[in-house]
Amino acid sequence: MFPLKNCFEVFGSEFSIHSACSSIPGMSEIDTSQGYKDVIKHEDGFIAVGTNGRIDLISKSGEIQKLQDFPEVGLNCVLTNNNQIIVAGDHGKMLISYDHREFVKTDCGTTNTINSLTLFNNMVIAGANGGEILIGIDKTKFKSIQLNLKGDVVSVSANASFCYGVTNAGEIIHTTDGINWNIFDFNQEYKGYYQPCYFTSILVTEQVIAVAGIKDNGLPVFMISNMGKVWSERVLTYNDGQGMQNYLTDSPNDIFYDTLYQQFYLVCDNGKLMTLPNCSHCNKLEDISAYNLSGISGNSETLMIVGDRYYIRPISQGWI
Repeated sequence: MFPLKNCFEVFGSEFSIHSACSSIPGMSEIDTSQGYKDVIKHEDGFIAVGTNGRIDLISKSGEIQKLQDFPEVGLNCVLTNNNQIIVAGDHGKMLISYDHREFVKTDCGTTNTINSLTLFNNMVIAGANGGEILIGIDKTKFKSIQLNLKGDVVSVSANASFCYGVTNAGEIIHTTDGINWNIFDFNQEYKGYYQPCYFTSILVTEQVIAVAGIKDNGLPVFMISNMGKVWSERVLTYNDGQGMQNYLTDSPNDIFYDTLYQQFYLVCDNGKLMTLPNCSHCNKLEDISAYNLSGISGNSETLMIVGDRYYIRPISQGWI
């Protein structure tokens, strides 16, 4: 579990606010899906984006500074590229800042909702609904590529060699040049071996590719591969502290890999945070919030977790 010192000194005021809100009449009727949708490290802190066009700078200790609001825009993803901050979201809305303060709307050539952004070989890659991929050719010009996919491209990630994406229909796509994409229908290829899966997130590291999602039976799934052709399932069991083995039951929404401690983190619905070290018997599950968690990022010192109702949780590296 997290040290109590951390909980009270760093997060005491946050928890008291949440407790107070729960006693307000009608609070249960508030749309809990309102909140942060993504977070990324930026300089020595983080940038989080979410509903109501909210763009916030968050320090490693959890202090929030609003950069800008665009109330008519729902923002789903954020990317930093040298001096650029790029955010995107519903109905093809994209905003770019070059000074970390003022964001300017950019026409990226689509009305499809943009779900994810990544940087690949100095190109901005965006995954969108309707099987659409957007390729940032220069600062303001994007090329649209329509892929023959069953689902929406919900997550994209890249390393120096290739870029991968996943859909909510169980498809895995990849490219080595940003233009030509290969489609791997996971559910078709593994029919009869694995249950059909509906992916929510992908993360490409230098050594491994990891995908997360939900199986047909409603249970979460986490798959890893070295080259994207052969996939192996990592069992999401954990010790409950009482000597009993339990299984994660909440949907995983984002993946982060800690290179220092060589372990994956999954942030999930219902405030669950799962740690997956190299040893599968050493998985840990922490219940850190009452809200769905949507994003996780980290630097050399801090993990930053965000979620519904603009929930944030900074955690010092190595405390998990």
